[in-house]
Amino acid sequence: MNLGPFAFSTALIALLFGLVAGLGTAGFLRKRGWPDAGNALYLALGGGLLLARVAYVIGWRHQYLEQPLSMLDLRDGGFDPVAGLLGLALATALLAWRSASLRKALVASVAAGVLGWGFATLAAHLLRDATRQSLPAMTLRDLDGHEVPLPSLAGKPMVVNLWATWCGPCRREMPVLVEAQRRLPQVRFVFVNQGEDAATVADYLRDEGLAPRHVLIDGNHDLSTRFGVRGYPTTLFLGADGTVRDRAMGELSRATLAERLRRIAPQPAGTALNPPDAASPRY
Repeated sequence: MNLGPFAFSTALIALLFGLVAGLGTAGFLRKRGWPDAGNALYLALGGGLLLARVAYVIGWRHQYLEQPLSMLDLRDGGFDPVAGLLGLALATALLAWRSASLRKALVASVAAGVLGWGFATLAAHLLRDATRQSLPAMTLRDLDGHEVPLPSLAGKPMVVNLWATWCGPCRREMPVLVEAQRRLPQVRFVFVNQGEDAATVADYLRDEGLAPRHVLIDGNHDLSTRFGVRGYPTTLFLGADGTVRDRAMGELSRATLAERLRRIAPQPAGTALNPPDAASPRY
């Protein structure tokens, strides 16, 4: 989601919306003589986020164990919302039990925050469904200069990665995507470089020892303009019909990539698209 020149994930926007709603309620009640529940609200939120992260990491533990330090990298956006709500409820109950004077104000503030988060999340999903875009009838060139019409790539679930060689997060996630492309032939991975020439891209891939298929050059940022992309990497997840079902802004970890792939692709036995608790090959 873009706000002026800045780009934010819808999950972060929803979380901030809920926090503002909760803090607004706490401030409103404080002005009417109720105890200030603002600090307690932050503690409850922290408890919810902690449990949400722990539950997500446990659920996708096979992917995270490939790179254990990635468990600590919250930038991948890996949080379990159900576990987060449970953690928020437990933290709120504990804080309310320890401070009876804060009980009503804290519960009211948390309830307002949850409602605000839920409303923002639902609105984002409805907006995304109402404005769902398809792969445009656009022609780009591959590294050898051959024209590639984008519609010709449709026909199976597709991952379109918008990236650049100067982008640090793009460089870090590239091996993850290339390995996924090798392991998952039922999904078409397309790497669309933004704003650079073929020689620069080819030199980078050769120096890094990477050989992905379907590398295209978008020198004029046409795809970024079409999909309103303001930051890289941005990854589009399309169904077999060529319609965008999901998108991710920022670096994907093995776990968050696997989670999003499950939303667009079938899950044949013995692949990394199996449920997170299955013992399957990992990428």
